[in-house]
Amino acid sequence: MGEFKVHRVRFFNYIPSGIRCVAYNNQSNRLAVSRTDGTVEIYNLSANYFQEKFFPGHESRSTEALCWAEGQRLFSAGLNGEIIEYDLQALNIKYAVDAFGGPIWSMTASPSGSQLLVGCEDGSVKLFQITPEKIEFERNFDRQKSRILSLSWHPSGTHIAAGSIDYISVFDVKSGSAIHKMMVDRQYMGVSKRKCIVWGVAFLSDGTVISVDSAGKVQFWDSATGTLAKSHLIANADVQSIAVAEQEDSFVVGTAEGTVFHFQLVPVASSSTEKQWVRTKPFQHHTHDVRTVAHSPTALISGGTDTHLVIRPLMEKVEVKNYDAALRKITFPHRRLISCSKKRQLLLFQFAHHLELWRLGSTVATGTVEAMCLLAVSPDGDWLAASGTSAGVHVYSVKHLKLHCTVPAYNFPVTAMAIAPNTNNLVIAHSDQQVFEYSIPGKQYTEWSRTVQKQGFHHLWLQRDTPITHISFHPKRPMHILLHDAYMFCIIDKSLPLPNDKTLLYNPLPPKSESDVVRRRTAHAFKISKIYKPLLFMDLLDEGTLVAVERPLDDIIAQLPPPIKKKKFGT
Repeated sequence: MGEFKVHRVRFFNYIPSGIRCVAYNNQSNRLAVSRTDGTVEIYNLSANYFQEKFFPGHESRSTEALCWAEGQRLFSAGLNGEIIEYDLQALNIKYAVDAFGGPIWSMTASPSGSQLLVGCEDGSVKLFQITPEKIEFERNFDRQKSRILSLSWHPSGTHIAAGSIDYISVFDVKSGSAIHKMMVDRQYMGVSKRKCIVWGVAFLSDGTVISVDSAGKVQFWDSATGTLAKSHLIANADVQSIAVAEQEDSFVVGTAEGTVFHFQLVPVASSSTEKQWVRTKPFQHHTHDVRTVAHSPTALISGGTDTHLVIRPLMEKVEVKNYDAALRKITFPHRRLISCSKKRQLLLFQFAHHLELWRLGSTVATGTVEAMCLLAVSPDGDWLAASGTSAGVHVYSVKHLKLHCTVPAYNFPVTAMAIAPNTNNLVIAHSDQQVFEYSIPGKQYTEWSRTVQKQGFHHLWLQRDTPITHISFHPKRPMHILLHDAYMFCIIDKSLPLPNDKTLLYNPLPPKSESDVVRRRTAHAFKISKIYKPLLFMDLLDEGTLVAVERPLDDIIAQLPPPIKKKKFGT
């Protein structure tokens, strides 16, 4: 691997924003995530959980609700009182509509996906019709005395449940009238609280309404009679979110203590057809409030103040016990936030609303036009490679200002790419961890790339859960490709054989005392280092100097608000 002088950078004060909402789309197997700064991200769960689209936030937008509607349309709403639709092709805001009810706290699409319902600060519940081009206000439901903090449609589309402060309302959609008002219990561990906030509701096919509230309870209501059927006290703090599986056989809730609870519908007895809701599994993957949860067919998804997006597979739902069954915790964006000027030895840091330029010191160590997300320029300035939100890569001649060629289409999005000096070979990394090398002059894959695809990568390489975000090259060693993700730095030596599944991928170099013959025989093409992490950027400044930008998770946690204080036994 060689010896390098390393600029170990830890002054990139990047802090991801907390997660406010998640919305799962069963049709496309995509997950929308909104953060407290108004940023919205789209993850393709079928493409190795890759963050394929990104909408920058704005200080005037505070997203409180997020949902998918008919035709793969995405909407958000927040405290500025506007409903926003996103253009998923152009990657910008399509339009914004004022609901005229003050801040919006909740939103949900109808089961058919053709209507949108929002709950407002002034106690109003507003119904909008989703038209091909926009949304149109249809009517108001009966106004309530307090803000509408949560909403849920009955699967038939005939009724809705709305959670407020101290009560839950059930509305008839046709008339817009409230037919039941169910008062929640303010009691918390024997003490009456001043008020009880209903943070989430879920309306089931059998008429059951499930609610979660600030008194730490999960409660089951009979919407036909407006009465409480069952109550579970599960936390010493707020239960803030709920999501139900499409089959209505399980649901997940998140608490202010950072715990996620899983409930399942199970038979009362082994031979009984009668079923009951049972709390089966608690998970503690968060350090702070779990503000939002989602339930996909095979996983529980949660996010909150600690900025982590956690995807916990349901082992009984995963058919093959491979890497898809592993826990995913996504913290950093799947795109590069840092650029480097090698000649000037400068680093450019990208933040949400500003850029920072730092100078390094000395060290002793083609087609309905789409937004371009990744660019790579050849060192000689002759070629420009561009990749959009799809998996395609187009190469342009800078000299002639026209398209030179298009790299053959691949099913998974591009996460990083770079053009090698001298050869003008384009190296491309995809979200499924495949790496290709494409000759721009020859307009075809290189012989090395064809060999790689024929033999295949090591299974441990393909099972990594973080995408490659940067690729570069050694100025004096043309056979070396340098790349990294958040947790490892790798040099691929194309002159050496590829490792197969029977060899160690993380293979240390043999001792220098060994002969060159032995060292060459035991070596393979991949040299991997995990010293630097989380690694947001690494590149060569010259043939003997590396710059590595790290962002330790402890530094991020230290700047978050303190979690709920838990009383320990004996104190």
